[in-house]
Amino acid sequence: MKGVVVDVDDTLIDTGLRIQKVWGLLLNREIPLEVVEAQSLEQIFMKFASREQKSRVKEYQKRFWDILLCLEEAGAKSLELHRPIPFAADVLQAWSKKIRIIYLTGRTENMRSLTLDELKRFGFPTENTELVMFSPTDYARPKGEDTSGPTQIDTKTKLFSEICATFSIVRVIDDYPGYFPIFKEFNIPDRIGYLRPKKHKPQQYFEQGATRVIESWKELQDDAPMSE
Repeated sequence: MKGVVVDVDDTLIDTGLRIQKVWGLLLNREIPLEVVEAQSLEQIFMKFASREQKSRVKEYQKRFWDILLCLEEAGAKSLELHRPIPFAADVLQAWSKKIRIIYLTGRTENMRSLTLDELKRFGFPTENTELVMFSPTDYARPKGEDTSGPTQIDTKTKLFSEICATFSIVRVIDDYPGYFPIFKEFNIPDRIGYLRPKKHKPQQYFEQGATRVIESWKELQDDAPMSE
């Protein structure tokens, strides 16, 4: 069966306001949204954390991910700040009538019901689709708990390999350039970068293996993947 693999956060759903909220909870101060949208986690922490907070970096590193992955109650509550990216739901609804949609997300299994509820609320197809998620233990390395554990790229590669063993993937869409070498390695014919212009440049996607870059889901309204 042919399928399309689509990332969720910042490809289908704008997470900027929520991540801003998480930083506020973590550092007890407001971080400008434009900073959240443009800078890395490390850059934000080093710029806005107090000296005392920086001295406890591992503790704050772990708590950031615990909130973001809804391992703390505040994380689930902050999901209300998410917003759907325009046109994405309509495009995927149309595609889902012809081809299997596979959501591949860095969200963890404990967020499965929250994620499905959110996708439904925003109008994304959830019937006859797949939702492939990370495990909470996959974040042991980012959280600083196990420096020898798998990286997020390692986990994404493993999950993508499992997807490709079941489905014939004809298209993949993701907002993070660093994942495109994976998609190129598996010879996915249509590798689409969803541009986050405040954080990445189009050339970064192409250099990592994207075949094209879009700035809006509207560009894909009349570009359904081949199902035959």
